[in-house]
Amino acid sequence: MLDTEALSVLGSPKERGVSARRAQAVLYAAAARKAPIRTSAAVLVEAYQGKARDAAVDRILNQGIEVLPVDRGTARVAARLIGSNNLNSCSAVDAIVVATAIRLGEALILTSDPKDLERLAMGYSGVVIQALR
Repeated sequence: MLDTEALSVLGSPKERGVSARRAQAVLYAAAARKAPIRTSAAVLVEAYQGKARDAAVDRILNQGIEVLPVDRGTARVAARLIGSNNLNSCSAVDAIVVATAIRLGEALILTSDPKDLERLAMGYSGVVIQALR
């Protein structure tokens, strides 16, 4: 799964150097294993900014990345993660990404913000956080 920063890194690889190369390597490995590459619709709320950068986000998404909806069950899991970690709604998108991974049963989440996601995913062995830095 891609979080917002991972999607942004892939959208602007020349500006993101090592992080972009790491993200691309993970995507190549996933493609070689025919593993699905996904993101949450909530990530797009942060990624799209109504600017030229939106085209880069669309270019990445159009490479076969599945955008998963945020349904009621995912929202409940995300809310539980926020509450159990004493966080507020500023962490909603991160919580939705982790909740989506939990509901998938197992997932690797690419992020430049591993500490926050690791905190949310603590106790869920099927959710692996991979830092891009």
